Amino acid sequence: MNIVIYGCGENGCQAYHCLRHDSNVTMIGFLDGNPKTKGTEYLGLPVLGDFDEIARLRRDAGLRGAIAAVGDNVARARINTRLRHEGLQIVRAIHPQVMIESPKSIGEGVILEMGAAVHALAEVGEGCFMGTATIMAHHCKAGRYTTLSGGVSTGGGVTVGSFTLIGVGANIHPHRNVGSNVIVGVGASVIKDVPDNCVVAGVPARHLRTLAALDLTGVK
Repeated sequence: MNIVIYGCGENGCQAYHCLRHDSNVTMIGFLDGNPKTKGTEYLGLPVLGDFDEIARLRRDAGLRGAIAAVGDNVARARINTRLRHEGLQIVRAIHPQVMIESPKSIGEGVILEMGAAVHALAEVGEGCFMGTATIMAHHCKAGRYTTLSGGVSTGGGVTVGSFTLIGVGANIHPHRNVGSNVIVGVGASVIKDVPDNCVVAGVPARHLRTLAALDLTGVK
């Protein structure tokens, strides 16, 4: 299947290096919201433009699939929503050196970097990003468009809500719940449940401030 990656930044690079091992897809280029990138190359592939090029690419280049590869969780969700609206299938970018053992589900649009691990009966929500050496233990659940940065470790039975960011090297103790629209600081140790819409950090993790509810306009 001919696909494009949306995003010419670091996340696009990570998605590219996952997808280049996937024999089921052929990457024909990148899309990006910055008009200055159109006509350039990124990682040896052409930057083809923005959403307004999709109809032409479907007609002339056999484009059928895509994936949003940007760091902001809400932006990633909006882009994948738009890509679907344009008639494209949202693909998964899973590096072949990700360890996966009998998960309950892995959603569309995920980016799972080299060295991540998904254990038995875990659920990885649509559009999630898992960095290198991140461990999602058995019976864990990550909601939609959540980022588990590199080196994050969860105990068994952890639930993480949607549109949450877990910082590099943080750990979440077994059977704890972390809400939606939460930021967990780098290296934090979560030993208690964390409610929606807040920032926590430290060892053990403590509440630092409350966040405004997310504007999810354009997300489906």
